[in-house]
Amino acid sequence: MNEDINIKKAEKHNKPSSWMRYQKSKLYNMRKFKANQDIDIVWQWHSHPTNRKKLHKMDKRILKYMSKGVMIIVIPPVPEENQEPHIVGWYYQKGHRRKPLIKKMVFEIISE
Repeated sequence: MNEDINIKKAEKHNKPSSWMRYQKSKLYNMRKFKANQDIDIVWQWHSHPTNRKKLHKMDKRILKYMSKGVMIIVIPPVPEENQEPHIVGWYYQKGHRRKPLIKKMVFEIISE
């Protein structure tokens, strides 16, 4: 994690509404790249400072727009709250279903 980021100030995950408009062009380009190159793209990782492992509303909106992808959530260590660092991944696939398929992916942090 970047030492310049103050975890106490980064308690919120909410983004301004314009953030989604800004990201749509990026998402569109990623979907185009996936279609042309026939490879799956992992969405950029981001952190949940509050130790929440589940997907937030904005995470689900991004995955719904992409229709298929992986959201990787990095949970940083917080010594004051005895929070250990860990990584959680969520696989999302809409397909032709009424409800999307959302599966949890477990990652292991390996240190040398």
